[in-house]
Amino acid sequence: MKLTVALLAFFAATASSATVPRASSKCHSIGSHYKGYLATFPGENPTKWVAVGLNKKDQVTYGASDPLFEECPKLPEDAPDVKWFKGRIIVSGSNNCVTVTNPNDPEGGPFFLAVKKCGDDVIPPASQQWEWGNDFGDVVFWVRSMPEATVIVQLPGEKKLMHPRGKSEGDEIGYTIDDNSNPVTESGTHRIELGCANSCSSFGIKPKSQLN
Repeated sequence: MKLTVALLAFFAATASSATVPRASSKCHSIGSHYKGYLATFPGENPTKWVAVGLNKKDQVTYGASDPLFEECPKLPEDAPDVKWFKGRIIVSGSNNCVTVTNPNDPEGGPFFLAVKKCGDDVIPPASQQWEWGNDFGDVVFWVRSMPEATVIVQLPGEKKLMHPRGKSEGDEIGYTIDDNSNPVTESGTHRIELGCANSCSSFGIKPKSQLN
């Protein structure tokens, strides 16, 4: 099953969704350019995007899907002047969001995705906060907020905050790639893995015409 989604603020609202005025603090659609398929760009010399998908447990796998991105103005660092937004990804025609199932993994990943009921529509839960921008092409990342429980290491003359695998607050997390730039998936389930401890790449939201 393809996962059609919309970045609330990046993608157009679905037929059943009303577009909320920009002045609203709620997450809202920002136009038809931001609706399409949540996709990867695999391989060393890719020519087509490959959409991710959903299995029978609503887990996101390496396959196909259909997304919508909505902007959430109350999230920090919203920067519309450079077309850089923070928001959430909604599955078209529903109140379900693309969600990281283990956002507080103490080992720093891998992280996994599923489709779950959307949380607050002003400040979405950390597991449903995504970022879209066009600084070097349209890119989509999960915005990882670190757990409050970090280890404080006392060094001579200073204190240093240590995060798992060197991560800091506000990390941009994409899908993990192998040596051939293909998405890494979990054995047996084909769930796509997220994490940037080694190498990762950003998602995209693309029309069907750009899919493999």
